[in-house]
Amino acid sequence: MSTHRTLPSVRRVLVAGSLVLAILMSVGGLLLQPEFPDDPNAYVELLAESSTAQIGLQLFLWSQVFWAIGLIGLAHVTSHRSPVLATLGAAFSGLGAFGHAAYGGASLVTLGMARDAAESGDLDAAQAAFATTQGGDFVPLLLAGLAGTVLGAILVAVALLRSAVAPRWVAIAMLAWVVVEFVLPNVLSGAWITYTSLVLGVLAFTGAGVAVFRSGSRAWTTMLEAPAQGAPVQADAAASA
Repeated sequence: MSTHRTLPSVRRVLVAGSLVLAILMSVGGLLLQPEFPDDPNAYVELLAESSTAQIGLQLFLWSQVFWAIGLIGLAHVTSHRSPVLATLGAAFSGLGAFGHAAYGGASLVTLGMARDAAESGDLDAAQAAFATTQGGDFVPLLLAGLAGTVLGAILVAVALLRSAVAPRWVAIAMLAWVVVEFVLPNVLSGAWITYTSLVLGVLAFTGAGVAVFRSGSRAWTTMLEAPAQGAPVQADAAASA
């Protein structure tokens, strides 16, 4: 099989797999990290004592690679019907993944300092490092991660609704996930919010991954590859208009 015939399938599988891996790694990372306490200073001690915090933080950090690939790819497959929404959604999604990756790296540094501080019996330095990641120079990164992910997911979900690439429930579940994950915790409390968010996220992004996997190869074929597959460039361009 020629490279021109293989690459579209590779792109499609990469995006579909990234969507599923992103949400599964995020869920795993969230469940393995210690719950954030009411007193921020106590978080450093929880990190130092947790046996699973490092795995959880690593999962969260590496999931951002798959969030970027998955959401940008999902935006691409919807761009034939909603080019503006898809482009903006891809841009914000990439920004969100970058901001969250930077924050995840800082969290790993805090974890290392917390464990060293716990052995020495002095947690002040670790608490100061953690406080730094919650404000100051990190504010732009925190805002990029939060706003980029929220806006990116909303825009991609709306583009998904308009393009009919996936069943309507997938986009609706994605929008519901944004509300439960990022809005409800500001007005309500309870473990049910976390678990509802996890269920909605798994349903939405797994459904999106399946839809991408089942999509045709045309959306993943470049103009240079189209002639090699025997499909006229003009026909592909007209179909994607």
